Amino acid sequence: MTRPQIRPRLAPAAGRGRPLHAVPSQATPGQIAGLRAESQIAALGVTNWPVYGSAEWLLLQPRDPRTYAAVLEAAELHRRLQADPDLPDAEWYAAVYGDARQVAAAVLAATRRVRSVREIRDARAQPRPPHILKATPGWPPIAVPGQPGRYLVHGQENSA
Repeated sequence: MTRPQIRPRLAPAAGRGRPLHAVPSQATPGQIAGLRAESQIAALGVTNWPVYGSAEWLLLQPRDPRTYAAVLEAAELHRRLQADPDLPDAEWYAAVYGDARQVAAAVLAATRRVRSVREIRDARAQPRPPHILKATPGWPPIAVPGQPGRYLVHGQENSA
């Protein structure tokens, strides 16, 4: 699925900016953030800017106000999408990031299964039964530890 090229603008009256002097008392924190983003874009005095993360955006000079306007727009659109997943762009968002949440959950579950350093140290401190040597057909003879010159060959396991 491709992202739609037409995107909503935060400040339809960009360039004719209105400073933010008062906030409505019933406004939510998200609405306040949206008002702030709109007033900052309006204060920049730009009416057109490239999409955040696009090649055109990357070519802008760091001090170009359109760079900041694109960042503000992307942040605000992300906030709106998080607040209302039923926005038209939600399908694209789910297609792009949907698997990432499942992968992150799988990674988190895997890291919870990893033993800690203390658990590993405690397991190593426990005495283990001695390893019983067993020769395997087709493999070379096994040197018997503590008995120089003695080898264990397949078919002679009992002599060790």
